Amino acid sequence: MTNLLQGKTAILTGGSTELAGTVALTLAKAGVNICLCGKQADLLEMSAKKIQEIGGNVILRVTNLDTLEETQAVVEQTQSAFGGLDILVLISPFWSGGMIHSHNVKTWDMVMNANLREPFLMARAALPTLREQKHGEIMAISSDSALGIYPQDGAFAVAMHGLTTLMELIRAENSEFGIRTHILSPGVAVSTPFDAEGKPNLTTNDVAEWVLWLLTRPSHLRGNSPILI
Repeated sequence: MTNLLQGKTAILTGGSTELAGTVALTLAKAGVNICLCGKQADLLEMSAKKIQEIGGNVILRVTNLDTLEETQAVVEQTQSAFGGLDILVLISPFWSGGMIHSHNVKTWDMVMNANLREPFLMARAALPTLREQKHGEIMAISSDSALGIYPQDGAFAVAMHGLTTLMELIRAENSEFGIRTHILSPGVAVSTPFDAEGKPNLTTNDVAEWVLWLLTRPSHLRGNSPILI
């Protein structure tokens, strides 16, 4: 089924994370052109090298995605490089929390900006193109924190619940334009397949396989609400 993605183009946010690198490589192996966005140039370059080694197409953008003008520039750069845009993958870049009564305000703002404001701005920039062409896929890879309430999860929990609402709004407002949304809510995903006791871990490859599976479902099927993995 992966040949269904051949020649399509995807933007991935949270690109400095190990998860983003794994998802990007998996999509590139399926023939997807990749624009990888993140804050740390060295980590982006490491991921790009792996994609180039398998013959994939990739461009990088070192960015905070902190303004609409910047996210629009990412869309324009991607379209210029690859001739279009088909897929947007929004990856939450990090966790940080705290008890509400003593939550660090600077941490709160940083987490909300990275995990909720940036996805909004990126979706805001991409949606006009996807609506005009009447097709597209938007996926959020958030966290199991979006499906429960855990003490000390703080700003991260609020951002993850907000991200689910953002994605559901995008679905409600854009399904008639051929745009599907998907939400994956994994626990902590790591690179090693087993923990110190020999028990299986949830790996970044596991999450990437879910991404690939969802994006290759027949186009007439609706998108997905949060899937816990």
